[in-house]
Amino acid sequence: MLKPSINTAAETPSVAGYIDFHGYAAAAGGWLFCGWVTRRWADNLPADAVVAHFERGQLCATILNSWHDRPDIAGRGIGIVVFLGATGRILGDFVGLEVRSPDGTLRIQAAQTLAHLREADLVARTRPLVVSGTGSSRVRLLALLSRQIYEGASTLARLPVAIHLAVDESILVPPDGMLLIGWFIDPTQSVRSIRLRSGSAMSDPLQLRWVGVDRPDIVAALEPKYGSLDRRCGFVAYAPASVADLDRLYLEVELKDGEIGYEMVPRPVRRGLPAIRRVLECIELTPDELEATFDKVIGAPLVTINRLRLAGERRVTEMSFGPQPDSPVCSVIVPLYGRMDFAMFQLALLSEHGFAHHELIYVLDDPPRKRELLDLAQSAYARFGLPFRIVLLDTNLGYAPANNVGLARARGEFICFLNSDVMPREPGWLDLMIDDLRQDPTLGVLGAMLLFEDGTVQHDGMTFTPLPQFAGWQFPMHPGKGRMPSRVSGVRRAEAVTGACMTMRRALAQDLRGFDEDYITGDFEDTDLCLRVRDRGLWPAVDARVVLYHLERQSQVTPDRRWRSYLSLLNAWTHTRRWFRQPSPPSCRI
Repeated sequence: MLKPSINTAAETPSVAGYIDFHGYAAAAGGWLFCGWVTRRWADNLPADAVVAHFERGQLCATILNSWHDRPDIAGRGIGIVVFLGATGRILGDFVGLEVRSPDGTLRIQAAQTLAHLREADLVARTRPLVVSGTGSSRVRLLALLSRQIYEGASTLARLPVAIHLAVDESILVPPDGMLLIGWFIDPTQSVRSIRLRSGSAMSDPLQLRWVGVDRPDIVAALEPKYGSLDRRCGFVAYAPASVADLDRLYLEVELKDGEIGYEMVPRPVRRGLPAIRRVLECIELTPDELEATFDKVIGAPLVTINRLRLAGERRVTEMSFGPQPDSPVCSVIVPLYGRMDFAMFQLALLSEHGFAHHELIYVLDDPPRKRELLDLAQSAYARFGLPFRIVLLDTNLGYAPANNVGLARARGEFICFLNSDVMPREPGWLDLMIDDLRQDPTLGVLGAMLLFEDGTVQHDGMTFTPLPQFAGWQFPMHPGKGRMPSRVSGVRRAEAVTGACMTMRRALAQDLRGFDEDYITGDFEDTDLCLRVRDRGLWPAVDARVVLYHLERQSQVTPDRRWRSYLSLLNAWTHTRRWFRQPSPPSCRI
């Protein structure tokens, strides 16, 4: 029997007991505290009734406890085992427990001889106390202490009911979150929870952040055995703050009767854009699922993965073709991705319109096309004689970062962000935009009238409209798109203008740090910039006298439209949450 840990502080009325030993029980999924108290409290206290205080923080979690005799303390109190279901995150030395019961608050201190035990010794010393103890949660606590420790292999087949669970891929969400892609079948509805375990870390039940996905392969394989199955037995699940050891990842499956089994989780491999694409290729959502899926499962993790992708050093090289202007009035920045031939057409037209006082910067965001672009550049300069620079990126960053790289190298008083598939109709277009900005200090960013090849409107300013088919998120719409241009000329304020052609003061663009790079690869970064301009008390506007042709999106035609459509929805989610409403809190399984 343990020696009583009694000292002079025991005489202090505010101290109601001592903890003799404690530790983290990974298999049980929580912390154990064993000692004695001067009096019992009511069983089944709420989860926030017991707080464990540590040197560098505290934890408050689901509580189980049992009572046992302590004859060694000569009737001064009763033995107690307290279990708090929580992760094993180290918060420094244990200080004590605070128990808020209906009869008042009790303080249970760490004994001077407090021992911090490893799991095997901790469970071995605690389990007999619970076996001989009492309390309404004693049976549940005993079941937790009887769990087998994960030993690196799946144990689902040993469970008394059929459970099928597999993780096809894990994706790290820095610093310590995880996205899981896999499938799950529970024919008898016997599972209470599935949690990700990693070293001392443990997730909340994955079902809180879980979306089902179609898995026809699994349904075809198992329906002959179990009958009709949910076609969406696949899943993407998010486990935030749950990774402590990448070499020891596994799922803990808890049945409703308390038994548990384990399933291995593969180590994460994919990072960056391939990881984002893998997740978005899995999902196929109905309109009513969009908001919950992005809010609870994939929105924040994918934005985080993208931030890490862009966080490293950006290695670039630069080449000049022809003599560059000493003090350019405007720096025109054109990102290149997909079709390189548009740059040839654009250079041909610009060379006819007089560009001597401006500088032209092409940013290649498609490294495999480097040789193609350089060959084209040599030919274009020899044929048209228009000077320009090319900035070569060593990796595909996306539309916003590519423009920002160009912005960092710009020298002009003004900036014009221009797409490679935008072609001027007549000379003087850029000078008109610059004059507008100089004459009206309330203008922050100026757009142009953009036309389709047939002369109908592609862009004449943008407005924001909630679309019910996309969770009511705000989308930038183009009033008058596809119609003949209005005869109204001059400068008109707008809610936003397109990044296909927008001009602004370089000082303002740099102060706003260019385009926000949370918008992945493209979409919504231009309207975000316009809204940030409006936050400065300035206005977006369109000058209808400035007319260019826009071969909309032809510069980035790709065959993989489905995952890219979800990427656009991810950007729409980011945009709406930032500018129009706050995210909904996670609640229940989708």
